[in-house]
Amino acid sequence: MIRIISLIAIVISMLSCTSVTKSLSVSEILPRKGYVYIKKVVKLRRCTETSCQAGSIASAGSGFILKVTYKGSFIMTAAHVCATNTAELLPGVEAVDHLKVQTLEGRYYNAKVLQFDREIDACLMFAEDLVDHVEEVGLANHPPVEGDKVYNIASPYGIHHPYVVPIFEGRYIGERGFNGFYTFEAGPGSSGSMILNEEGKLIGLLHSVYRDMHSIVVSVRYDSLMQFIRKGLIQHLTSHTREFNEYKSLVPYDASSIY
Repeated sequence: MIRIISLIAIVISMLSCTSVTKSLSVSEILPRKGYVYIKKVVKLRRCTETSCQAGSIASAGSGFILKVTYKGSFIMTAAHVCATNTAELLPGVEAVDHLKVQTLEGRYYNAKVLQFDREIDACLMFAEDLVDHVEEVGLANHPPVEGDKVYNIASPYGIHHPYVVPIFEGRYIGERGFNGFYTFEAGPGSSGSMILNEEGKLIGLLHSVYRDMHSIVVSVRYDSLMQFIRKGLIQHLTSHTREFNEYKSLVPYDASSIY
């Protein structure tokens, strides 16, 4: 009888451990609702003494949501996606960028640039009223190690539909200077997309791909990206916090709602 009871106890213990250590699926880990598709239309204008000419250029990229507040969402992408480099334009040409972001559900919101760094190719934007049915992309606590498995959520060549966005798997292969290098498929439109570790946390931001080998991509290095994000959020969230505290003192609100 003692042996039978002991055996039953062992089986129960094993079943208990199995349920506790069950790993989450990829679909449960990856923040798909944190993905956004970014559309930029650049209005161009050039005037002479006698006439003016106007035109526009459209481009697209990927991005992701960092922080959701009561006013809207902070969004990351690549600097070359969010801001036109006027140094590359012809003399006398003026450019004005107009940005929209599209959520995984297919909803569009206007966005504005808060700050960008062309050296590392990173950009922080804000989309007002983007507060519902999205999720934040969490930051990894440590950088990737060579050989680590990674995920990328992006829309190369504009490939996406409501509730549909490509997910790529790859490996981290090292860093040099401000850049980190990864192996997974990418293309035009992937710029600005999130690179995640196996826990679904942010470790990189894709900004370039090798022309002759699209399976090798270049990202903002982990340390540089984290520094840019933290400085940007500290600077711009401060004003949101002040406004929110003033808002609470004037208008009844639900304490469980998004900050």
